[in-house]
Parts: sequence; structure tokens; C-alpha cells
Amino acid sequence: MDLASHFRVIAQNWLRILVIAAVLGAVIFLASSLQSDTFQAKETLTVTPGVVVSGQSEAEAATFAAQTFAKYVGTRPVLEPALRDSKLKISLSELKSRVSAAPSGDLGFVDLTATAPNAREAELIARFVGKSLQATVKAIGDSKISVLTDPIRTDRSQIQQQLDSTTLTPNERAALQARLDQLSISEAEALRTPVASLSPFAPALADQDPVAPKPTRDAILGFLVALVAVSELTVLAHFVGDRFSGAEDSADVATLTGLPVIAKIPRGEGIEVIEAYRVLRTNLMVLEGAGKPRTVAVVSANAGAGKTFTATHLAESAAGLEEKVVLVDADLRKPTVHERLGIPRAPGLSSVLQGGDLTAALTKVPDSAYLRVLPSGAAVIDASGMLGARSFRHVLDALRAVRLVIVDTPPAGLFSDALAVASQCDATIFVLDVKTSRRRAVRQSVEQLERAGANLVGVVINRATVQKTASYYEG
Repeated sequence: MDLASHFRVIAQNWLRILVIAAVLGAVIFLASSLQSDTFQAKETLTVTPGVVVSGQSEAEAATFAAQTFAKYVGTRPVLEPALRDSKLKISLSELKSRVSAAPSGDLGFVDLTATAPNAREAELIARFVGKSLQATVKAIGDSKISVLTDPIRTDRSQIQQQLDSTTLTPNERAALQARLDQLSISEAEALRTPVASLSPFAPALADQDPVAPKPTRDAILGFLVALVAVSELTVLAHFVGDRFSGAEDSADVATLTGLPVIAKIPRGEGIEVIEAYRVLRTNLMVLEGAGKPRTVAVVSANAGAGKTFTATHLAESAAGLEEKVVLVDADLRKPTVHERLGIPRAPGLSSVLQGGDLTAALTKVPDSAYLRVLPSGAAVIDASGMLGARSFRHVLDALRAVRLVIVDTPPAGLFSDALAVASQCDATIFVLDVKTSRRRAVRQSVEQLERAGANLVGVVINRATVQKTASYYEG
């Protein structure tokens, strides 16, 4: 389905789409109105970065630290102390669902947000989780400092024990004292090592108005989303609903087209297909009220429906009765008959329509004494104009000595050529395919052919699901 058809389906169903979207919006409004109020509190913490890596600015270090600390919120080491100290009567999982944190842009801040059924409880959660987060970050920093200072303090303790000994010489005591002084300096430097930390910037403060529910906002958003979703579902339903089912029966097709089903062609190339075209041949010869048509157009709404397949097999089946048959390829746009039968494309119909010799253009089909083919010939500029002119009628009249003339055409749903050809033939067979044909296109093509004056005598269902029965003569 192209874009134009897509929007055409939406335009044709705009009122239904609008009503459904409005109903869904109203339902969302009602459901949102019935929800309990939710209040929100926010606390902002400022980040002091630790050691700045070479090539990294202090602002970048603060931003990275803020992203890291925001991830701590929601972890058990942060939530358990906050839940214990706040004395809130909620579970740990519920507390986790009510709190979140995120870095505030690239400014080195962490925004901690808490929600609750009332403003006071929201502020309480934000405040205690914020304190617990600060304590967790401080503990991490203290741990990093301890990693540096613990070995130094251990060495100092050992040296001090040696200094307390009375057996040391003055030189030994002086060396140990110098070592002890150096360790004290190293410890002082380690204690001055910068570590990341968090500190309050803006205390927890809750909005006095609930942040949810917002019935009007939710209803508008729901309406807009429903409008798009229902529109696309309508297009999808139209596309799927416009297809023929794999088990399409004759009654449904007859109801859709207003025409009898004169043959159902199964999938494949086996004996069942041959027998199906023999049925079509027989039905064509005993048509009520149509006599025995001499010229028959084979049309379809779309490419790939099997009209050329049907025209070719019908011609071969009719020739099997030892009757003179001519298969005319009037698809001057994308002909395929010559490829199927392995004959040259030119000379053919296009040259005859321009005054060429008909007899020279007719090609005998190998292994068939009674079948001749008039291929499409060379490509032309105005195919519909040539087929709609009197010259095509003259071609049909020139073949009056032939018992049956079968004419393959371009898709009726794409070009007017098929209308011009069908209106000049004694009868027209409409071919549809349960896989590729669309119900709307088939119905429109049938109506166009009837308005053009074509004598539609029946429908051939291609690739139909036909129940196989055992042959009477098997075994």
C-alpha cells in the first residue's frame, strides 16, 4: 500500500477514528481521575570531585561523579539506613519504587526525587535518603583514605616500638626518628588526598500540588496516541481485510464480483491444473446466453494474478480439441507470452496494428498443430491508443476463420488497455489470485469493465485451495 492509499483509508474512516480516540481519551480521563494523589519532593546535592584524572577538567570529574552517585540510590546500602532512620511503615521495595536520582545536566549536581501520598512523607523520604546517600559516599571516601593511611600507621607503630627500646645506639635512634618523621609527613599527605563527596545544596522540598494524577493532560496525550494508533490499526485492518482468504469459496467470489466462478485453478503444474483448464474450456463453450464466443479477453485487476498463465493454458487446452486457436498477447507494456512459449517477440501485434502483415506475425507453437501465437511485437509509446483504435478490431476480424481467439491483456487495475481490448471481444474472463489480488481492486476493475461494455462471463480463481480426490482409475 503506497502513502497516498494509506492516507486515503484514514480520510475515509476519519469519523470512526475520531470517535474511538475520543472514547479512549475519556476512559483515560476517568481512570486518571480515580487515582490517588501523588506528591513529589526534590533535594539537590552538590558533588565535590575527588582526584582529577590527567586530561580531565574538574567539571568533567564532577559530572562523572554525579552520574556514579545517582546510581547508588536504589541500592540496599543506601535504602536500608534511610528506612530505619525515617521510621516509615513501608517495605524496602516500596521505598525503592518511590525514590530516584539523576545528575543535573553537566553541573555536578545530583537531583534526588521522592514521591509519596502526601507532601510531608515525600519530604521525609527525600531528606533521609539524601542523608544516607551522603553517608555512603563519605564511607567510600574514608575507605579510600584508609587504604593509603593504614600501611603508614602500621609502619609508625612498629618504629615507635623500636624507639621505646633502651638498647638502641644514638645513631640508630636518630635514624628511626627520621623514618618516623617521614611517615608522619606521608600520613598527613595521605589524609589530604581529595576524595569525592556529597553535600546538601537545596534541602528537600515538596510541591504543595500533587504531581499526579493529571486527568486533563493524560486524556489529551491518550487521545493523541489513540488517534495515531487507531489510524494505523484502521489501515492495517483495511489492508488485511482487503485480502482474499486462502479458503475463498465460489459463493464469496460470486457475491463480490456478481459473476459465476467458471474455474478454480489449484497451485502447481500437475494433472490437477490441466484438468482445471479442461473444465474452464468446457464451461466457456457451453455458456448460457453467450453462445460460443469466438474472441475471449483474459483480464485481471493486478499483475501476478495469473491471467497470462490462464490465457496460455486455456489456449493450449482448446487447441487440444483440434480446433484452430490463436493466442494474442495484447500486453504491449510487459509481455510474457513469448517467453513462456519460447518464441520470438517480434514481429507481432504492434507491427500488425501499424499495418504489418498478420500472417507473417503469427507464430506456430512447437508440438501444437492447431495453436498459433500473435506475440506482442516491439514496444510502442501509446499502447492504450493503439489497442483502442479500429485497427485492433480489424485484427480480430481478420482472424474470423479461427475457432477461438484468446487475448492476454495488461492488468485492468493499472492500465486502460484491458478495458479497450475487453470491450471489443465477444467475452471476457476475469482472473483473480487468492494470494495477490485485493477485494477492492477486483470489485473496482469489474465495475470499470462493465462500464466499458465488456461482456464479463465469469471468474477464474487462481491458486485456489482445491481438495484432491483419488482418481477413479487409480489402483
